[in-house]
Amino acid sequence: MKKLLTISIVALLSACGNNDFESAEARNILEDLSITIDTVMIDSRGKILDMRRGYSESSISEDRKYVFLYNSHSYQIQQINLDKLVWEKDYDFEVEGPNGISTMVFSTRYLGEDQFLITSYRRLGIFDASGSKDKELSISSLPISSDLDELDYGIILSKDQKSLFSIPGTRFMGSRSFARVDLESFEIKEFSIPELDWITDLKVVYMGGYSFQETLHLHELNNQILISSPASAAFYRYDQETDSLTYHSFVHKLSPVANDIQLKWQVESIEEYSEEMGRFFGGMFFGPLIWDEKRELYFRFSRKPTEMDSLQQIISSEIFLHAYDQKFTLIGESLLPIFNRPTNPFFKDGKLWSYVNVDDELGFAVFTFDF
Repeated sequence: MKKLLTISIVALLSACGNNDFESAEARNILEDLSITIDTVMIDSRGKILDMRRGYSESSISEDRKYVFLYNSHSYQIQQINLDKLVWEKDYDFEVEGPNGISTMVFSTRYLGEDQFLITSYRRLGIFDASGSKDKELSISSLPISSDLDELDYGIILSKDQKSLFSIPGTRFMGSRSFARVDLESFEIKEFSIPELDWITDLKVVYMGGYSFQETLHLHELNNQILISSPASAAFYRYDQETDSLTYHSFVHKLSPVANDIQLKWQVESIEEYSEEMGRFFGGMFFGPLIWDEKRELYFRFSRKPTEMDSLQQIISSEIFLHAYDQKFTLIGESLLPIFNRPTNPFFKDGKLWSYVNVDDELGFAVFTFDF
């Protein structure tokens, strides 16, 4: 392991007693959190890795041995060995034709057995290691009938490959719902998610050509589908075994639980648009929940900017860490002595790994949590 940076720090907590969690006896497990951060670098072996967007379009193997980095320049998926910290091989894909993935790839996901799920604009398919499409899963290709708008919005495939899940609705008009598409019967089941209706009201339109609307995301963890937004700590959880939907909300002692600022839906100038965006992005941001298999706990980072530049870019933030048990009960929170939220974090062997770009080379900050 090549260490570029090693520091040991104790988390700062502004409230240490009488934690308002599930019960009066509940203890904040992160109260005495200490963190050590190492930085490791990946040996690219001369390969050019696409560092422009981090690895937000990429995925990690279930055993946490490999990262599969999508390269939007070469239309390749590049296999990185996290145990050996080295590039190993490339998988090549076509842009056009029957095996085409298009130039607008949103995400890639390693399915195991040298198969990849690739999601692009209105396209979804399973590809093998040679770049051939094994299965077409785009909504338009399926024998289904539905009057739901944008049925492919936020679409994901379940781990068992038996269902598609999405968040249909009409952009900038009304609320969204949660939908399950059965890939055996091709029946669609729709669920309302009223507690998140306010998310779609977080929008601004400038008729000069700019618009913004806050998003909802789907994420599968341990056979649960989480429906969440960066604007809220709360989320819905769909249990695939019981076919049921549960809403989870929380009370934080250290930070707000939502970015529920009232935005002007329509503005008259680019300056006014920029001002509204600055107001919004100066509020809370919540990352996805991540699973620590070693501790059998869920964790989540959130951010509250403390300094922004004239272009509304974040310079520094207060960074919070939240911990949840297997029932998604909040059991810990901490204000961390770092100023930037970890990027695309995941747990490997009980340590949290986060992407870093070091002089256009791929690296990872590796966090050791002790509490």
